[in-house]
Amino acid sequence: MSEKEITNSNINEQELFTVYIERFAYGGYGIGKLPGGKLVFVEGTYPGDLAEVEITQEKSDVAFARLKNLLEKSQYRRAPKCKYFGICGGCQMMDVKYENQLDLKTQMVKEQLRRIAKIEIEVNPTIPSDLEFGYRNKMEFAFSYNNGVVLGLKMRNSNRIVPINECPISPSSFNKALEVVPEIVEMSKARIYNPKIGTGTLKHLVMRYSHSNNQTMAIFVTKTERFEEGKFIRSELLRKAPQINSIIHVMNSSDNIVLRGPYKTLYGSGVLDVEMDYEKFQVPPTAFFQNNYHVASKMVEYVTKQLDLKGSERVLDLYAGVGTFTMRLAMLSKYVTAVESSHISGKAGKANANINNLRNVKYEEANVEEYVKAFDDEADVIVLDPPRGGAGKGVCEEILRIGPEKIAYISCDPSTLARDLAILSEKYKIVAVQPFDMFPQTYHVETVVLMERLDR
Repeated sequence: MSEKEITNSNINEQELFTVYIERFAYGGYGIGKLPGGKLVFVEGTYPGDLAEVEITQEKSDVAFARLKNLLEKSQYRRAPKCKYFGICGGCQMMDVKYENQLDLKTQMVKEQLRRIAKIEIEVNPTIPSDLEFGYRNKMEFAFSYNNGVVLGLKMRNSNRIVPINECPISPSSFNKALEVVPEIVEMSKARIYNPKIGTGTLKHLVMRYSHSNNQTMAIFVTKTERFEEGKFIRSELLRKAPQINSIIHVMNSSDNIVLRGPYKTLYGSGVLDVEMDYEKFQVPPTAFFQNNYHVASKMVEYVTKQLDLKGSERVLDLYAGVGTFTMRLAMLSKYVTAVESSHISGKAGKANANINNLRNVKYEEANVEEYVKAFDDEADVIVLDPPRGGAGKGVCEEILRIGPEKIAYISCDPSTLARDLAILSEKYKIVAVQPFDMFPQTYHVETVVLMERLDR
């Protein structure tokens, strides 16, 4: 079949097509065009690649394909610094030079705003991470059993576990745990949980780290409350990995969320101590904290400086967590109301306000949408840092009703950010869009958007 004869409706899934990759899309896909003009999304490709691809899925307007052969390599490419890259699903862009990763993330944010929100705006260059490797302060490893205890990460596009003994984006203390924990668990006779049939106990090892205080926390997640092997695992782990400061047992019956549920401290203080430029935090085992300490610190500084607080503002901090932004906002404004649905995070946020001697912070434990719907006070500034699903229509419409002078929206997903900005843009102009590289070696990107009310 000649190229002229190929149309959008008669692509044969067994054929190979030569595609030049022109752009990069959020989700880790290179975008090119098939003969006939249909857009094709190819995982693991980058602008400048000339690739031979096989169609895996065809829709009316786009197609998806897998890379079969790389005919010409993009100048963006480099050798990945991980022996598991391409098998493990943790990183998608480790084979891209770091400066190009930053450029691609800037383009991704701009493209999502243009495509989803129909917003054409200048996006500032992505601010880099201080650490390209070893930056993560939390990793969720899974246990499985295959002629012995296996500990690792999920295979790309699969639930199968890739056994790993080191991870370049993790601190060295995590790698030490990866090295010794499988043998310790094997010796303990702990039964490994099988999610397919629901038997066994031990599910995950979650590692957490404080870059500011050099503290490491090991969290063992079990399906049931009983964890009699925990004492043996604790003693062996402290002997073989003495750099671990806290050992926690979390009881979690859910297979959907890794880190939640009641917990017991088996060793240590049971919290991570984190210090930024002006504030201190205590982070409980199951509470959320930004995954890259150095970038989180830069974001707090950026948000509070860009808001240009004068000391008289009433601030509403939505999805406040343990107070990552709350504390600095309180230092610079009249009053902060922090809204957080998680009891653990909210309780930690109150404690963190006390630790920092802040008396102008009030924590509200509530669902954010329900809280803003009932909110009948005034707020000069609203800061929101929602989870990956974004704030959503309900919250955004209530923000429009409340009508603060300024909004700072912190997002870890540019597609849901774009969806929400389309709503907020009805009454607010975008002053700045600033991506931060919270997640080097992956396609994920954190973005801060500053907005001002149009009638100011």
